[in-house]
Amino acid sequence: MNNVVLIGFMGSGKSSVGKVLADKLERNFIDMDDEIEVGEKKSINEIFDEYGEEHFRELETSYLEKLLTKKNKVIATGGGVVLKEENISILKRIGTVVFLHTPFEQLLRNLQDDTERPLLKDVDHETTIKNLLNLREPIYFEASNMIIQTKDKSVEEIADEIVSLL
Repeated sequence: MNNVVLIGFMGSGKSSVGKVLADKLERNFIDMDDEIEVGEKKSINEIFDEYGEEHFRELETSYLEKLLTKKNKVIATGGGVVLKEENISILKRIGTVVFLHTPFEQLLRNLQDDTERPLLKDVDHETTIKNLLNLREPIYFEASNMIIQTKDKSVEEIADEIVSLL
């Protein structure tokens, strides 16, 4: 069985679902954002602040390429990983790409008090989330092998659904 790669908007539950899914599948879990922070010895916020979003997207590509050698992992990506076309190709080579499709209203609830994410700092959350989601959602659909609706489902239910479809 190959890797399972979770994609979706920030706040869709990729990390939470990924951890539970990895336990259910008896695999190791990799959180790409955590890997980047460890590798760069900086937080995602610091990387954005010091070098900008474009540099961060380049780092994502570099870390994705390293994942091509991994087997039998559950991987949670960053929400913007699909913004580079090159990354979509790499994601599909890494494993089965699962889009956690989360409705706008739920994302807004999940992210309403979040001040840690670089793209949500000092902005109107509702407008920013709506604009980013409109841009990214079609790309998530295109990039995925499997789409999981997360509305009104627990992390356990989402993980169980993914297991049943693999």
